Amino acid sequence: MITEYILVIIFFSYLTKKDETTCVILLARTKNITKGCFIMESITHLINSIESFSKQNFKFSQYFQALNLLGKIPDTVSYRLNNIDVIHHLEEASKHIDWLNSFFEDKINPITRKELSKLKSSKNKDTQIPYADFKIDEPPIFRDELVKQISFEDIIRESYLKPVKRRSDDSFTFDGVCPYCGAPKEYIYDNSRGRGQYKCKACKNTFTLKTTVKEDVGIYCPYCKHKLTLHHDRNGYLVYVCQNHDCSYYKHNKKIQDSDDSDSLLTSSKQHRLRYHYRDFKFNLESLKNVSNDLNMGYNLSRIHFDSRVLGLILTYYVNYGLGARKTALIMKQVHGVRISHQTVINYANGVSALVKDMVDHYPYKIGSVLSGDETYIKVRGKNQYVFFWSDPSSKIITSHTIYPTRDTECACRSIYDCLRHYNGNIPENLTLITDGNPIYNAAQVFFDINGIRFDLHQVIGVKNKDEISKKYRPFKQIEERLNRTYKQNYYGTNGYDKIEGANSYMILFVCFFNFLRQHSSLKYKTPVTGLFDNNMLMPDQWLKLIEISHKYHPADN
Repeated sequence: MITEYILVIIFFSYLTKKDETTCVILLARTKNITKGCFIMESITHLINSIESFSKQNFKFSQYFQALNLLGKIPDTVSYRLNNIDVIHHLEEASKHIDWLNSFFEDKINPITRKELSKLKSSKNKDTQIPYADFKIDEPPIFRDELVKQISFEDIIRESYLKPVKRRSDDSFTFDGVCPYCGAPKEYIYDNSRGRGQYKCKACKNTFTLKTTVKEDVGIYCPYCKHKLTLHHDRNGYLVYVCQNHDCSYYKHNKKIQDSDDSDSLLTSSKQHRLRYHYRDFKFNLESLKNVSNDLNMGYNLSRIHFDSRVLGLILTYYVNYGLGARKTALIMKQVHGVRISHQTVINYANGVSALVKDMVDHYPYKIGSVLSGDETYIKVRGKNQYVFFWSDPSSKIITSHTIYPTRDTECACRSIYDCLRHYNGNIPENLTLITDGNPIYNAAQVFFDINGIRFDLHQVIGVKNKDEISKKYRPFKQIEERLNRTYKQNYYGTNGYDKIEGANSYMILFVCFFNFLRQHSSLKYKTPVTGLFDNNMLMPDQWLKLIEISHKYHPADN
């Protein structure tokens, strides 16, 4: 035993000082490296074992510090050290450490160096942790009815009941009413011979002095039938959690936590999600369907004082080139000789926006199964308002573009629903959405999954490709960021907005230009929607053509 003890100490001392990383990799791959000493079960076990033996080695070395201070070994100590057994074990330990040095240098280190080089050259250096923040659990049990309260008066009215006959009124100490129907004590009798349980003759319910009528209304865990408690009140949804320690779901995850698969329960806060969670969203799918973004800007284009050519020129300068209303009015005056105010430019733009909105929203676009999304902000009276852009990376068609006052889960769901409407009920089975790491998209995925609409969500994290998902889908995310910059270039010319309605009005015009009129270099200088215009048609005439086409989609004209 002494030999094995010393050998193990020396061995692990060697590991910790010389080649710890190499040995960690080696021992992680073999469970019986020490044969008779102990069995390695995990990296954590290995590290703990090394630390333990290092402490023991330090303790062992401290025994010789006193001898160094003495400068001379006392005769009594020398007698014991010169024992034949001690000398034998020290010689054997020296031979063993020499053998181990040679073995590791010749047999182990060449292999581990190759393995380490493979790890260094591996493409998957940093993997994305599968956070459990937005894991979808089984749907809970809903109970919408209260325990029916039976009225004593109704019972008496329907059937004649006599009070309870007692042998002695003094022996019955109960002084109250039935908690279920309100029957007086004359209709209550002792049901346990003085042990505290009573029974109502009217409603036939048993109770004690501590009994209260429980409300069954609530949300219950599907695993243990325990009522869920409100844990968080988030912006857009409520989080309910099962707090029952005997819940089978909780016990199962406790076992996983102690295994190698514990990462599947890890959340973004580095905590393990063990309990059953349910998210009760403060909105539903019908509310998303019923929301209208109609633009009531209050201007009739039939009242314009100039010919249609002037209207086309104004839209070209104001939208295509991103010039402000004042610059547009100045160009119309100095270049075309048309005197017009900047407010008239805004009125014309608002009128066209309201007219083409239905065409922009309901045109039968040809979009694929991959959509990328991103949000950016603009200023409305100095406050941030948020644009949720979604587009088809292949065709460059913008599928969602609404500006919202907040950036929360509900707004994310509304923007995604705008995209889904373009499929006209034929949502692709392989629908894939690509976003950044904002958790509102995770919550949106949960919301649609609960409502039977499923899609894959891939999130590009950070600015570096630290995981395979970010590396694969970053080009799609960059396309969306380029769209944000293109819009911002046009937006800067407007000098901001006074109302969010005005911001959405301009957004409609921008999307109309982007989808129908803008030539994209990635599309070989073609527009996302083709076949609407002649090749020689000028831009002002194209705007007028779009206004003409939009009448087919406008409800007032149908």
